[in-house]
Amino acid sequence: MGKKGLSILIIFLILFGSVNIGFSQNKNLSRQEVEKLIEEVATKRGIPSVILKCIAKLESNFRQFDSKGKPFIAAGKYIGIMQISKDEKEYNLERLKYDPLYNIEAGANHLLNKWEWVNSQMTRIGNMDPNILEHWYFTLWAYNGFLERNNPNVRPGKTYQERIIATAQKDYNQKITPISKKHMPSRGGWIYRNKDIPTPKEYHEGDIIKYAPEDIVKADTMEKAKGKEPLILYDKPRGKAIGKVSDSFTMTILEGPVLNRGYYFYKVKVNEDGRTGWVYGNWIVKVPVEEEPAEYEELETGLGANEN
Repeated sequence: MGKKGLSILIIFLILFGSVNIGFSQNKNLSRQEVEKLIEEVATKRGIPSVILKCIAKLESNFRQFDSKGKPFIAAGKYIGIMQISKDEKEYNLERLKYDPLYNIEAGANHLLNKWEWVNSQMTRIGNMDPNILEHWYFTLWAYNGFLERNNPNVRPGKTYQERIIATAQKDYNQKITPISKKHMPSRGGWIYRNKDIPTPKEYHEGDIIKYAPEDIVKADTMEKAKGKEPLILYDKPRGKAIGKVSDSFTMTILEGPVLNRGYYFYKVKVNEDGRTGWVYGNWIVKVPVEEEPAEYEELETGLGANEN
C-alpha cells in the first residue's frame, strides 16, 4: 500500500472508528455536538437548520439515550433525537436507536415527506420557497400530527408549531412570523386545500445550501432499511425520470437553482458518461476541491442523454 493509501486508511479509521466507539458507548453527545450534526444534515437536505434544531429540542431535548444508556424511547414508541416511530419500516431500526446521526437523517427525511405532502395536498404558503422559515408552518403541524390540539384557534399559544416558533426565538434569537389564525378552521386539525396563503409581509430566510454553475457535486441519498435510494435524473424540474446516477459518479452543475413547488432543482451533467438532466437539490452535496477530478474525457454516448 502506498503512502497516500495508508494515510487515507488512517484518517478513515480515526474518523469513523472514533465515531463508532462514541456511539456504541450509548452516551449522549453534547447539545453543541448534536446541533452541529443537525446543521450539516439540514442545510444539505434543503431544510433551514433552525427548523430541525427546534424540532429536536422539543421532541427529545437532543437526547438519543436515556439516563441508563438505553435508547431514548418515549410513549408511543418514538425513538431518539428526532422521535421517529418504530413503526416506520423504511428505516433501519437498530440504527434509529443507536446512531444519532442516522436518527437525525431519518428526522430530516420524515420532515421532507411531510413537506411534500403539504405541497401536494394542502393549502400552500406563498411560493413555498423552503428557505423561507414561515413556509414550514403547516409542515411543522404535520410533523407532530394534523390533530385539533395543533389548531391555534382551539389551543392558542400551545400548538406544536407555535412552540417551535417560541423555541426559535428563545434559543436561537430567530424570529419566525406565525401564519394568521384567520387562515385556519375554527375547529378540527385539517387544513383543506382551498386557496393559497400569502407569505407574511415580515418573513425570514434560512441557511439552506445552494449550488452554482460549475460546482462539482455527487449523490448523497439516505441509507434506508433496504439500502440507499438512487439519485433520479429528470428531463425537467418535477418532470419525467430519465435515469439514475450512481453515488460513485460526479456531476457538474449547469443551471440552477430553479424553484419548483417547494424544491430547488439543478441541471447537471454526469461527468462519467455525459448525460444531462435535472436533480433535486436535497440529495446532492458538493465535492471537496481536493476530490474533484482534473478533467473528463468527452464521451459521445446516448445513455439517457438529454443534451441541448
